[in-house]
Amino acid sequence: MEIWAVTNSKMEISELVDVLLRGEPVIDAFILREISKTDAEVVEVIRQLKEAGFDKEKIIVHSRPDIALLTGIRRVQIPGHGLPLVQLKHQFPSLLFGRSVHSFEEAEIAYSSGADWLLYGHLFPTASKLGMAPRGTDELYRIAQTIPIPIYAIGGIRPEHMPLLKKSDVAGVALMSSLFSNGTLEEAVASYREKLFRGKVESK
Repeated sequence: MEIWAVTNSKMEISELVDVLLRGEPVIDAFILREISKTDAEVVEVIRQLKEAGFDKEKIIVHSRPDIALLTGIRRVQIPGHGLPLVQLKHQFPSLLFGRSVHSFEEAEIAYSSGADWLLYGHLFPTASKLGMAPRGTDELYRIAQTIPIPIYAIGGIRPEHMPLLKKSDVAGVALMSSLFSNGTLEEAVASYREKLFRGKVESK
């Protein structure tokens, strides 16, 4: 099961580049979700990462296929309210696109529109979605068992949830707050990996 990181747009360029470079060996992919930065700043982050030898195949640009194309990045994560996938696939045929979805119906539409993977959430209570009921795992499992593209889970996922998700057909998890809030990214990932391989299944 893969572990993806979603950046939180709270770090300056130099700090962000340093954190990603140190975390690159232990993370399968990074969604570069730097919504507080200008286009030029996002391009600069990618430039510095590539210059430092970062594996560019691990970079997923959030929302901006034009930036991905400009910087030689192949993967783009489109939010649920983003442009139609059919249009994006036609305009940027060399890129791969993931779509964020929040229901089985949205997942079906995204798949039929050409999504290369899906990001489903939020699964569990999380501070970034205060006042919004978590969706749990039942619908996630249904999507993963029905739709034949990789499905990634996001939202409030803690290390103890990993064995529960491993038992399903979920391709991986995407983490943000738990990786960038306390301690180092490497330490946080280690706790998830440990539970993934050794932990016991926790109830929902």
